[in-house]
Amino acid sequence: MSPIRFLVDENLSVALPSIAHARGYEATHVNFLGLRQAKDWDILPVILAEDWILVTCNVLEFRWRYRKLDIHPGVVLVVPVVPREEQLNLFGRVLDTIDTSPDMTNIAIEVPMSEQRIVIARFNLP
Repeated sequence: MSPIRFLVDENLSVALPSIAHARGYEATHVNFLGLRQAKDWDILPVILAEDWILVTCNVLEFRWRYRKLDIHPGVVLVVPVVPREEQLNLFGRVLDTIDTSPDMTNIAIEVPMSEQRIVIARFNLP
């Protein structure tokens, strides 16, 4: 199992990697890799080559792309588009889940909100 590394998509806050760093994980934002405004299909090869777990709220696009892969390092799909502080809170909850079950190979974690309640769903993808 590879070390857990998070790549935060441009549709989420550049502050998210600091939450992962505080937990001992490696993390960065696409902006810091020179991938700002890169097309999704250009980001995916980087994710796969470097074993990044993508953190994105571009759920429909990446769920579709990950379903086509035989193997991937994992993906975190943040469903609601929420302000920065809530993104930090949701990502912290995702890290709680990963802390208890760190193998993310072919796993998706989806973070929908239902009636202002945070729900963490973990499932195989593909």
